[in-house]
Amino acid sequence: MPLYTTKCQGCGRESSARLTFDQYDELKAGTGQLTCNGCGGDSKLEFNPGNVNFVLKDGESGGWISKAGKENKYRAARRGELARRERDHVFKPKLQPNVGGMLTHNWKDARDAAYETTYDKVKQEHGSQTASTAAVESAKTYDSLVSREVSGS
Repeated sequence: MPLYTTKCQGCGRESSARLTFDQYDELKAGTGQLTCNGCGGDSKLEFNPGNVNFVLKDGESGGWISKAGKENKYRAARRGELARRERDHVFKPKLQPNVGGMLTHNWKDARDAAYETTYDKVKQEHGSQTASTAAVESAKTYDSLVSREVSGS
């Protein structure tokens, strides 16, 4: 329970009183009353700035505000350092267009080269010059097996 300084209205005597938070709220609202221990008169709460034991301030001594600022500054620098380390030590490969380990100039050339190597057998079967025509010819072999839907209109 906090300790409050009181002053009697009748005799002017100052004393200390321990009040619960509920009693303090009643006194501030005007529903409660304190009595003087000496004369029994009404007492009022007094503000006593001598009860303030410490003052937090910002500066070299390091009040709460400056400590939080120092901590935030440290963490920001640490995040930057960890990001730099990750960039330096973690290998991030860049994709290069290639076919069978041989680099090509672009992805279209890589696709065409893959068609050429994959469809060599199909090109020989159909007698085509390029992989794309071989693919079209190979697809035509399935036409007899595909039934087309006939619309009834």
